[in-house]
Amino acid sequence: MPRRQDNNDWEDFVAWCAGRGLEAVPANPWTVAAYARWCEPRMTPRAITKVVAEISRVHEEKTRKRIDRDPLIQRTLKMIEARQKEKKAKPKVDLFDAPDDGKTVKKPKSRAKKKPTATKPAAGASRLKRGLSATPKLVSKRRLKR
Repeated sequence: MPRRQDNNDWEDFVAWCAGRGLEAVPANPWTVAAYARWCEPRMTPRAITKVVAEISRVHEEKTRKRIDRDPLIQRTLKMIEARQKEKKAKPKVDLFDAPDDGKTVKKPKSRAKKKPTATKPAAGASRLKRGLSATPKLVSKRRLKR
């Protein structure tokens, strides 16, 4: 029964390649690495490694090349595993919870507020409106000197 699952992995890869206009056989290492990255949100790193091994096995039967030994694919698999470890190591923090030490956070006292100094408006600033307009401005045609 494991062969049936492995064949499904190969068929999924072939369908993924066909949907993107890529060749499944002979597969470019970039294609297999991209497929592994595509699988990342859907599978665990261990499952992705098994899928890549199955793709390599079938690819070897057809082309006699071990695609899983390519450095690009090995780096991609290591990167996926590192991301998974990073997700597990990073605790989720609720943005609305109080700090862990139990103390309330006080805002620092502000010093005397300075009044903004008036700046001289730039030439033509009176014509400019602040904010976005719902209708675009019409641009007039300029007469060109001949």
